[in-house]
Amino acid sequence: MARCSTILVLLLALGVVGACTSSESPDDGTGGVPGTGGSSGDAGTTGSAGTPGSAGTTGTAGGAGTTGAAGIGGGGRGGTTGAAGTTGTGGAAGRGGGSAGISGTAGAGGRGGTTGAAGATGTAGAGGRGGTTGAAGTTGNAGTTGTAGTTGTAGNTGACAPCGTHRWACWPMPNPASAGLPNPASYRDNGDGTVTDNITCLTWQKTVSSPTYTVDAGHAYCATLGAGWRMATRVELASINDFTLSGAKFPAPLSATGGFFKTGSEWVLTTRQIGAGAGTDFGWAYNFSDGIVSNARSGATGDKVRCVRGSGDDAYDTAPGALAVAPPNQYTVVATGEVRDNYTGLVWQQDYSTATMAWADAAGYCAGLTTGGHTWRLPSIRELATLVDEAQVAPSINRTMFPNTRYGSRSNNWYWASHRAAGNATAAWALNFDDGFTGFNAGASGAWNYWTAAWVKCVR
Repeated sequence: MARCSTILVLLLALGVVGACTSSESPDDGTGGVPGTGGSSGDAGTTGSAGTPGSAGTTGTAGGAGTTGAAGIGGGGRGGTTGAAGTTGTGGAAGRGGGSAGISGTAGAGGRGGTTGAAGATGTAGAGGRGGTTGAAGTTGNAGTTGTAGTTGTAGNTGACAPCGTHRWACWPMPNPASAGLPNPASYRDNGDGTVTDNITCLTWQKTVSSPTYTVDAGHAYCATLGAGWRMATRVELASINDFTLSGAKFPAPLSATGGFFKTGSEWVLTTRQIGAGAGTDFGWAYNFSDGIVSNARSGATGDKVRCVRGSGDDAYDTAPGALAVAPPNQYTVVATGEVRDNYTGLVWQQDYSTATMAWADAAGYCAGLTTGGHTWRLPSIRELATLVDEAQVAPSINRTMFPNTRYGSRSNNWYWASHRAAGNATAAWALNFDDGFTGFNAGASGAWNYWTAAWVKCVR
């Protein structure tokens, strides 16, 4: 190619028109005869007009096409330019076109834009909302997200975060699975002698202590089980009191054991040594033979203990003699006549029925309640137990949120719960806000557990 280029340059300089044969591809030279027409060297450049590039299809001539490059110099008048055009001067441009074509392939790289489909991964991001599962939401703080995530509800799960107290329900209150009520109880046997409540996130001893303990001895016993283990409080034991069972009220897989159980809740009058508590050592205790909670059990009496851990392993307000301290932002008035417990998620009728009534009429009263245009129901005995303020007495409830609450033992100042006592055709469960104790009206006239009618506070 170099030799031919030199001759062409000389000929042009002398103004001589002639032909040059490529030493690399004689066949192209022949095609070059039409090149006489190519005396217009510029037309040769127009070889980009090398649209004759079709001629360039003489691929092999591609090599000679490099000769065409010389044609660009004007020697194209030798017509080889034409061939060169075919080959690639024009063809070279054609190759450039090919390169452009390659850019086209790069355009195909635009298909990489289908990575936009990765945008579809964004939908997976929607899965992130499942994360308000909080739980995700499961995580404590995520749990706060859980509030938003209550949608996740579970965020409910987020509700398992500690709230600075063990004496209030800082989680949705589970109801016995057979009760047909919200938050049906669910348990996991951990296979190590413990059982976890999937709703409250509390972990319990599967089998209760065989010896009995005073309050002080019970605290010491639970501490021997390891970090975080403690005596359960009144409301924590309420969360596993299966009021639908006859006999022992512990649900499976917890061992079904009856009798009195010590709690980590003090009775306020004993702690303050005033009123009926002065000179006594009474504290809250649960009788799991009938499910009744009482605050008139001596701390020096030997009772069984079922230890618990969770909802924050700090002592919080469980130290002996400590008064219950309500969690922050516990209640919100969400609408006229409606109060939401921000921890349990329950919304309560702020007031109560205008008159006492028989238990048989209580469910109908709630079903007919039109407050806020919502559907209301009669609460379970466990749910009523979440309203009790252990630091108050007569009435033992938040008096700002629930003013004028009725109270008084040996009277009709009880509040009905949703179920009859198991195995009893006439008695039904109720709670008395005198102190917050529970019972069913099976007593004889004049007894603490005798009443003929009660008030109704509905929930949704």
